[in-house]
Amino acid sequence: MNNIKTLSLLIIILVTSGIQAQNDSITSPSKKKGKISMRDPVDNSFDLSSFLLEHRGLLPVPMIITEPAVGYGGGGALLYFHTRKKEYKTYVPPNVSGIAGFGTENKTWGAGAFHSHIFGENRVRTITAVFKPDVWINYYGNNNPILSKNPINLNMDAWLIYQSVQYRLSTSKFYIGASYLYFNNQMRIDTIPGKPLVNEIIKRLEKKSVISTLKPMIEYDSRDNVFTPTKGIDAILAYNYSAKWLGADEDYGVIDTDIKGFVPFGDKTYSTWKFTGSYLVGDAPFYAYPFIQMRGIPAMRYQSDNVMVAETEWRYNVYKRWSLVGFTGAGKAFQSFDAFEEIDWAYTIGTGFRYEIARMLGVHMGTDFAWGNGEDFAFYIVFGSSF
Repeated sequence: MNNIKTLSLLIIILVTSGIQAQNDSITSPSKKKGKISMRDPVDNSFDLSSFLLEHRGLLPVPMIITEPAVGYGGGGALLYFHTRKKEYKTYVPPNVSGIAGFGTENKTWGAGAFHSHIFGENRVRTITAVFKPDVWINYYGNNNPILSKNPINLNMDAWLIYQSVQYRLSTSKFYIGASYLYFNNQMRIDTIPGKPLVNEIIKRLEKKSVISTLKPMIEYDSRDNVFTPTKGIDAILAYNYSAKWLGADEDYGVIDTDIKGFVPFGDKTYSTWKFTGSYLVGDAPFYAYPFIQMRGIPAMRYQSDNVMVAETEWRYNVYKRWSLVGFTGAGKAFQSFDAFEEIDWAYTIGTGFRYEIARMLGVHMGTDFAWGNGEDFAFYIVFGSSF
């Protein structure tokens, strides 16, 4: 699937892939054995720093899903934190293995296992995952005039294999890496009552589809924190290449650009600026076309050959660890640049709040409330940055 985010996987990856290599200021946890505290010794507030830094062994993680494309749901994960024998000068997150599963109200479900491994002193990071998703989602037809107002219910019963490797170049802020994704998908589509001609076309879309992609990438990352950054830049350029020689049904590519800037204003106000672009090269399976991803916009609602999105978010610290958030954004999914002006804008606006739940890691957690195009509403449980 083309960058579909489920909250369950997001939380797992954020927690287990750990602090990025640029966070060298975090010191190693204390070697003294004892009870892990849920209170920060600095201000005695509820805090998970000690828990996240020092935990070893098994850890259950509950999950809440609020993605409007699949409905409300929940699940859980069981993580195993491996004991690291070698000592490093800076904090290096533990290697983590886990299993996870989730389900939602529209009968979407998924289950799988993964392993996150870090080699050396945050020099090389890898993630390996095997997942079984069975997803029900509305398909709006890539700007099709009929389906855009009468979406059909699309089922993707699939198997997913994922492997990523990322390497830091010397002591610089540059990272190079690549990922591999194998997605074996059996599609099924619900018909539309009273539309026999449309249903005949729909049924032709039902088939088995295989995506097998390599995604080389280069990243510049100067963020002061990977979870809730307050300053720095994170810029990624990647090319997602699917090929028949890799086992895929189609030869195509997607150029992905993702640029985020984090700018503080004083010691209480923090802003984030984001621009993303995805550009299809060739003919992809209809469900794998780029689509707009913004809070308040259901996944795959606005989809086409090219997607461009700009967003900004502002956070203001109102009291101790508590902050208020406001955000907005706009984007277009369009077939060609010649047709850019003909396509309506998709936009979102929203607000939310944050609590600094792990001071030593700079992690904020909270809830966002978003309205998309004045008609869609959604709320999200946020761990770290929404971007």
